[in-house]
Amino acid sequence: MIANPERRKLKIVHTEASLGWGGQEIRVMVELREMARRGHRTFVVAPPDSDLFRRALDFRIDALPLSMRRGDFFKNLNWLADFFRRERIDVVNTHSSRDSWLAGFAARSAGVPLVIKTRHISARVSRGWLTRFAYQRLHDYIITTSKGITEDMVRFNHFDPDCISAVPTGIDLKRFDLGVRPSHLRRELGLPENSILIGMISVLRSWKGHPDLLNAALAVKKRFPSAYFVVVGEGPRRVQIEEQLLSNDLEDFVFLIGHRDDIPQILRDLNMFVMPSYANEGVPQALLQALAMEKPVVASNVGGIPEVLVSGKHGLLCEPQNPKMLADALIHMLENPVEAKQMAISGREHVQTHYSLEVMVGQLEEIYYRTLGQKSQNSARMRSVESILPQEEKGLHTKAALQQPRV
Repeated sequence: MIANPERRKLKIVHTEASLGWGGQEIRVMVELREMARRGHRTFVVAPPDSDLFRRALDFRIDALPLSMRRGDFFKNLNWLADFFRRERIDVVNTHSSRDSWLAGFAARSAGVPLVIKTRHISARVSRGWLTRFAYQRLHDYIITTSKGITEDMVRFNHFDPDCISAVPTGIDLKRFDLGVRPSHLRRELGLPENSILIGMISVLRSWKGHPDLLNAALAVKKRFPSAYFVVVGEGPRRVQIEEQLLSNDLEDFVFLIGHRDDIPQILRDLNMFVMPSYANEGVPQALLQALAMEKPVVASNVGGIPEVLVSGKHGLLCEPQNPKMLADALIHMLENPVEAKQMAISGREHVQTHYSLEVMVGQLEEIYYRTLGQKSQNSARMRSVESILPQEEKGLHTKAALQQPRV
C-alpha cells in the first residue's frame, strides 16, 4: 500500500464521534481542509447528526455518515474496515473516545499503514490496561495539542516518547487579520461606541470558568463603569450561567450572545480577551485567535496556556478559580493601556512565528511521512488485531471492544 511514502499524496481519514462544535471539532475540520489543499485526499467519518458532518458537506469534504452507538459497534466495525480496504487508506486519525475504539479496530483489521490518535485536552489519561491497549496497540502514534499534555503522557502513562508529539493548533492569519472589518457589536448590543468590551469565547462547559468571570465582572464594572462583558458560545452550562447572571444582577452589563461564526469580527470589536479556564485546556484556539488579532489577553495558568502566553510579555496569567486575581489582572490591563498594547503586539508576533496554520500542517505532514517511512524501512506493515497482541492477550481484544473505557 505504501509505494513511496516520502513523495506521493496520501489518503487520510479523520473520525470524530462528537456531535458538538468547539475547538476540537474545528481543528478536525481545519486539518481536513488544509490537507486537501495540499493535494491529499481527505475523508471524515462522523455521526450524520453532528455539526462536523454537516459542515464538512458544506465545504465539499468527503463525509461518511456513521452511527457511533455502542450497540452498532460490530456492524460499523465491519463496514468501516471494508471502506478502509476498498479506498486503500494510508492514514486514519481518531479523536474522541468512541471513534478511537471503532476506527482503531477497523484500521487494524484493514491493515491501514498508519493509525494516529489525537489527544486534544489536558485531562490525565488512565493507566489501566484497556486505555494502554487503545493508545499503544490500536494506534501507532499520538498527537497532542500541547507540550504539557505530551510530557504528562510520557511521565505518567509511560508512553514511548518517540511515538508522541505535540502539534498545537495553527491559526489562519489571513482570516484573523488586523484589517478585518468590525462586527459593530456595540451597536448590536445597544452600547455606546466608547464602551469597553471584554470578551470570552468558548463552549459553555463547566471547566471553562464562566462563574469566575461573572464573579470578577462586578469588581471591574465598579472600577470602570463603561466596561461590558460579552460571552460568546453555546453549551451545556448555559442555564446555570443565565441563573448566575440573574441572581447577581449582572444582566445589564454581561451579555450572552450564543454561537457566532463571525469570530474575527467579534474579536476586532473587543478591547480585551479573557480565558478563565481551570482544567483540560491544551493550547486553546480562541486564545491564539485573540493574540493573532492583537488583543490584550488575561488567561488562567492551566494546561497549555502558559506555553503560548508568557505572563507580562504576551498578556497576563492568573491562578485558576481565583475571581479576585482575575479582576485585578483585568483592571491592571485597563489602567495601563500602553503596557497592554505592547503585550498585544508581542502576542501577535509570537503567534505569527510559532502558531500559524502553515506551521501546524507542515508538522503534521512531517509526522505522517516520517512515521510511514520508518514503518516501511522496518517492514512493519500493519497487522491484524490478533497478530499485534502478545500470546497471553489473545482474545482479550473482544473484551476491550465490548468495554471501551474513555480514552
